[in-house]
Amino acid sequence: MPRIRVGFICGKDTDFVEHPGKGPQYSKIGNPKFLADMPDRYRVDPASHEYLVDCEAGTQGQAHCDVALAWYIQKHYPDISVDIITPEELCLQRLQSNDLNFTLGYNAVNISVENNDSGPRKREAFEKAKNIFPTWEAEDFILIKSKYMKACIKAGVPMAPTIFAPKGNRSPTQLLKQIKARGWRSFVMKQSESGFCLGFLKLSVEECEKSPKILNDYFKEYAHCPEFIVQEAIEGFTRNWETRCFWFNGKFLYAIANMAAVSTKDQKEHIVTGKDIPKEFLENAKKVGAAAIKSLPDLKLPNGKSVKNILVRTDIGCADSQLHDRNTNWDPNKRTFFLNEIEPSSTTYFVRWLKFDCIPMYAKLYAAKAREIYKKMKAAKKATKNTKTAMKTKAKKPMKAMKSSRKVMKASMQKK
Repeated sequence: MPRIRVGFICGKDTDFVEHPGKGPQYSKIGNPKFLADMPDRYRVDPASHEYLVDCEAGTQGQAHCDVALAWYIQKHYPDISVDIITPEELCLQRLQSNDLNFTLGYNAVNISVENNDSGPRKREAFEKAKNIFPTWEAEDFILIKSKYMKACIKAGVPMAPTIFAPKGNRSPTQLLKQIKARGWRSFVMKQSESGFCLGFLKLSVEECEKSPKILNDYFKEYAHCPEFIVQEAIEGFTRNWETRCFWFNGKFLYAIANMAAVSTKDQKEHIVTGKDIPKEFLENAKKVGAAAIKSLPDLKLPNGKSVKNILVRTDIGCADSQLHDRNTNWDPNKRTFFLNEIEPSSTTYFVRWLKFDCIPMYAKLYAAKAREIYKKMKAAKKATKNTKTAMKTKAKKPMKAMKSSRKVMKASMQKK
């Protein structure tokens, strides 16, 4: 059986597995020795956040979980040939040269944030490649937040009161009018196709009325953004754990929970995982997350067949106080768990914060998924080939019959 050529689109620079300094280290839960022979070109300079292939000779770097995962598969799964694709190598031709490709650490959000000359080429690769997973249809369903949010709202998944402000149909005065009509006192603004908290803003109605320039400036600075997501501010969000659940093939893998620095005594972000996550938060996060991912489309293959989603992350917040939205009736005396966001496969894995080595687990899942997709794609090609052959054979038969009939007629004429 031929080896399956699988591309892994990488680009992480905040989820390292090689870390000589202080803090949580992957080496305490896993053995990084498998990275000893990985080419340095795939390591990232912690200062410039560039791959060493693009840095001056002698620059030292760290391997992050996306290239580490790809390299682990290369070394442990002989039926798979790995092609590690860094951001500047990403193009449609490179993706088409592989049997299939997985997005591990770089996607359209990164392209939007970078906003450089190579963006159009990379965007074309994501949109036009028919052998990339998640597919562009599934990726775009998450990137344009209103798509999955509206689907989740329709399905009854709890979510903060929300106003969608698409480009071409919004203005500062109109938005503030909508917010006041809903009864909100404070609100947050974020954007589709954005990450790393860029464009995130928390405001009160009072300060916007006193200084209209705040919203006016925001609308001017982010005029290019396809849509703003505006939500009533949930005060309990920052003083409770936000629980992030990881899913693959629709099945729960693990969770991490973090609490914002503004809510902790030492003014530092706290992260817990495993049994350290309070049971109430974990169980409710799994319940809300499981309902949310049902709204996502399956991954369609070029031949019309489909497979379940690869890695997806659901971020679940917690409310514990009064909301002012006129259309929402959450009990202020109880905790209400709600969907904050859904993240695609290029999300942060939190590898070094876990209590177990997740690299072998992810390697097994991605290798199995590659085989599943490859098998379905090959089966469809074989079926198509057989159909074409059958059609040609069927078309030839009448011709043979006509030739045979002519011979009979000719013989009969000669006898006469």
